[in-house]
Amino acid sequence: MSAPVSTDPPHFSQAAPLPKLTPEYMEKMYPAYLELVQAQVFFRHGERTPVKMRLRNQKTWPFCQRANFLHSEFMKAVGRFVPREETMPVPNPQMVGGKDSRYTEKTATLKCGLEYEPAKWSVRLEPSHLDNGMVDLGKKDEKKTWDPKTCEMGQLSDIGLDTLYRTGAFLRSLYVDKLGFVPSDPESASAHGRRLSDWLYIRSTDYSRVIQSTHALLVGMYPGYPRSAWDGDWTSFNADFLRLFPIHTRFHKDETMHGNFACYNFIKHFVDITVDEDNRFKWISDVYRQTIALQSIGQRAKEMMSKPHFGSNYHPIYDELVSLVAHGGELPDDVSLDLMESLGAAAYYQWTKRIHYQQDQRLGFGRLADNIVQTMAQAAALSDEQLANDSRRPRLGSQTKGDLVLAPGGIREPHDDEAPRVPKLALYGGHDITVGPMSIIMGANNRRWLPFASTLTFELFKDKRGSAQAAQATKTADLPRPATVPRDLKTGGYYVRVRLNDQVLQVPTCEVPGKHHPQMGSSMCTLAAFFEHLEPVIASEKELKRECGTMPVPED
Repeated sequence: MSAPVSTDPPHFSQAAPLPKLTPEYMEKMYPAYLELVQAQVFFRHGERTPVKMRLRNQKTWPFCQRANFLHSEFMKAVGRFVPREETMPVPNPQMVGGKDSRYTEKTATLKCGLEYEPAKWSVRLEPSHLDNGMVDLGKKDEKKTWDPKTCEMGQLSDIGLDTLYRTGAFLRSLYVDKLGFVPSDPESASAHGRRLSDWLYIRSTDYSRVIQSTHALLVGMYPGYPRSAWDGDWTSFNADFLRLFPIHTRFHKDETMHGNFACYNFIKHFVDITVDEDNRFKWISDVYRQTIALQSIGQRAKEMMSKPHFGSNYHPIYDELVSLVAHGGELPDDVSLDLMESLGAAAYYQWTKRIHYQQDQRLGFGRLADNIVQTMAQAAALSDEQLANDSRRPRLGSQTKGDLVLAPGGIREPHDDEAPRVPKLALYGGHDITVGPMSIIMGANNRRWLPFASTLTFELFKDKRGSAQAAQATKTADLPRPATVPRDLKTGGYYVRVRLNDQVLQVPTCEVPGKHHPQMGSSMCTLAAFFEHLEPVIASEKELKRECGTMPVPED
């Protein structure tokens, strides 16, 4: 079967780089004496349109024909398809309990996602044939006003689909073809009584662009599966796909892949951000002055940045420009790529400066760190029999609290027999504010906004040489560990490596002699040192409630 996507990204790509899996790379990174036990991969969604157009009067973004079709198929599969002519209510928490029954606790949040974040664009199509256009389900007089290729704001584009397909193809090349770590044929495994959820855990935030990115990554990793969903060009996002690949999600209030913005002592650092706060730094002040001096967008940019923002004053400008470049568009003549990247650096600084403080790591992302730690600890506790037989693996624990499954006919809680087991491979579809902060916690020192499709990978290894295990167990037995990791868990002989895109991260705690692998070096932590690094970041629910404080009541 030929791949539906070119292996090479377009020349204007703004996607993250991935390692080149050369023989030399594989020999260096995966030596024979190390056994890969588990990989947890977090990924940012693919290229999308800007969340909002503020700088330019660009009325259409004609890059979403395949994305529109696939998402309409998904919405039908989960029973969320709404005819185009039906008005979708604006999310409004104050409407809960009122006369309009469409407003419930699940649909009232600003970005609830599952029902209203995808919006009308995701549900107004009926395919005739993907290459021959679409039939509009709306009113006859609306057919002239809407092009089936048109994207809405914040929507994953066809270019974004292709990028995540390439990410999935990379994962297949590494974990299937070269390492033989996971099965090559998911349908064959299922036919022999092995459920995918015995070794594969898939989770996405409830944003449509992330759900679609997760689909595209799985299509790249397992092209042509399920066979019933393959149309010769692409794998449909239909009920058969969802039956084969159990994708989990959560309502916004339960999601740990965003910052914990329900925590007052965390969110207070992100509201009403002004340019004056950070223009005391010369490099940021220079970016500001260069931007407002531009003839093309300077006046509008100045107006935008003069208002307080959530997170960053620079990000709305950068987001619009980088989305333009990522879809082959040309920047205004007086806007250079260097200035665009500098805007991204200023935005990244504003968004993440608090994440360098351990208390804000704890309040904002400690829950996610705990999800990672628990999943890794359960893998390290597996017996040889459980490692050899996926169906013998225990179920995942409390780290799946709040999980829903995107199932044919609806979005629901998993049945008991659908509960995922401790995975070999876990895939987490998220955002820049998922990958960026977690990479900082793990020692990254980025100076730029993370590219589309960025990946953060946690790999757990076991050294198969018994002498190494015994020596390490003696040195690390008394190191601190999160309360969710059992004290009797034996960590000797286990190691963790963290990779951001194509760069291996240096976890600070692991630089100390005795806290990393003797041959692989300080970038490969002992499991005990990895736990020690994250111990102060992870709080109990009781501690988190106390440390977050009370959210002030809005004034009338």
